[in-house]
Amino acid sequence: MNTAKVTPLALLFLILAPTVALAGDNVAEGIADQRVDFAAIEPIPGASAVPPGRVAGYLDKPEGTGPFPALALLHGCAGLYEMHRDWARMFVDWGYVTLRVDSFGPRGITEICTNIRRPVPRAADTLGALAYLEKLPYVDRDRLAMIGWSHGAGVVLDLARDYAFPAAYRGRLRAAVAFYPYCSSMGGALVPPALVLIGGADDWTPAERCRAMAKRVTAGGRPMALEVYAGATHSFDCRRCNGVYWGHRLVYGPKASAAAAKRLKAFLAASLAP
Repeated sequence: MNTAKVTPLALLFLILAPTVALAGDNVAEGIADQRVDFAAIEPIPGASAVPPGRVAGYLDKPEGTGPFPALALLHGCAGLYEMHRDWARMFVDWGYVTLRVDSFGPRGITEICTNIRRPVPRAADTLGALAYLEKLPYVDRDRLAMIGWSHGAGVVLDLARDYAFPAAYRGRLRAAVAFYPYCSSMGGALVPPALVLIGGADDWTPAERCRAMAKRVTAGGRPMALEVYAGATHSFDCRRCNGVYWGHRLVYGPKASAAAAKRLKAFLAASLAP
């Protein structure tokens, strides 16, 4: 690639290139950025607008034999990039196995921010990731969670709803976390405990919608947890963000990012406790 021709925006949202595992077959060793692939699994067979096929992801694991709780991580409309890897490394430091699902790369999609309604079977990708994780010998299949950003956060909240939640994961998929989702106007119940983290100055997915949603829904039998960070924009946890992208202001907010990490760490520890 001629890097002189790559725009700052392209550099920001480049899909991560495949990397190799550090661990080989020894489950006692750590794993970093191991590319894996797995079958996507439709919540309702035949219901996807496009055939789900197979999807890929990047696996990270702490040192030790476990069993560890595990997190399925879902990117936003721009695909996987450095921010998600940074979060995965933090989660591993906290003692979690992570699988960053790449819904776009295997399907030849660069982004859907300019066509947000483009059909991509992301719910099927999420269920495929959970099925892959629970079969790993070092994962505690009864301590699973899903975390999404923006478009992926919407997928998390949709899957967490009582009418859509996969029966096989009741009592095992124990947390749903959504970074700056476009919150639904629907009421009702979310099956697992849920946490929404959003910026008060988000002009893409307004925080007011999430405040309204929090008044209408319960999550895991309790109110939905909501944290709104004053002055923070969409993608406040993106270290490279500093401008207008797709017509929306995205600026890194170090204070909001640190507060979100602290809140998330406590939420996961409580939700995924043995």
